[in-house]
Amino acid sequence: MGRFNGGFLMKLFSTPPVLSGKKNKKRKKLLKAQRKALKRADHPFESDKAADCRGVVLSNRAYLSVLSEVYSRDPLETGGIFFGNVKNGVWYVAEASDPGVYTLHTRAHHEMDNNYHNHIYPVLSRLYQHGLCLLGLWHRHPGSLDTFSSDDDRTNHSFAEVIGNGAVSMLVNLDPTARLTCYYLSKNGEYRTVPVMVGDKYFAGTGFLELTTSEALLKNKDRLQAEIFDPEEA
Repeated sequence: MGRFNGGFLMKLFSTPPVLSGKKNKKRKKLLKAQRKALKRADHPFESDKAADCRGVVLSNRAYLSVLSEVYSRDPLETGGIFFGNVKNGVWYVAEASDPGVYTLHTRAHHEMDNNYHNHIYPVLSRLYQHGLCLLGLWHRHPGSLDTFSSDDDRTNHSFAEVIGNGAVSMLVNLDPTARLTCYYLSKNGEYRTVPVMVGDKYFAGTGFLELTTSEALLKNKDRLQAEIFDPEEA
């Protein structure tokens, strides 16, 4: 079973903390950038294009990130977060995180580091032309168990509530090779399994793996500064 320490879900989509500054002009500039950052983060979840899920695609990088974390903790349970974009009912996972720094792992339970994920979300998102949004989560289960515990169910519902259009939740089993089982929890609270495809080739035509440019980063410098997460202000 997996448990996510509270704070990340709401903090991720709340207004970013105000960076300290001596002049009101600097503060106003940061607040303006924060409002832009919030609008940018909210957009994918307000779109009816993300109202359903008919399949999940993992990039090569995301898939390797999941496997490397699972193998490094075996036989203990572990997990992470999915970031990506949605198009025509397909949820494209560009990045899959590890659980963080301050974590707990046993054979039947794990807890992730919410401060770590609040930090890594903008760090990863700013590298992509389209940015990244929260899609759901993944975690390793012991043996061949590919259904959710009560703790898992509560966590899944928390993610679905924040995303606004449901959430994907993937289970990884080693029996003995890696096996993926992906569920979509709809905004109506109903689970169903959805097919999973792995490979960058399935991203063709989406642009979701396209990286940003140095020019774009410079242009959005104020927004980047506003998105930095300070654990002391959580």
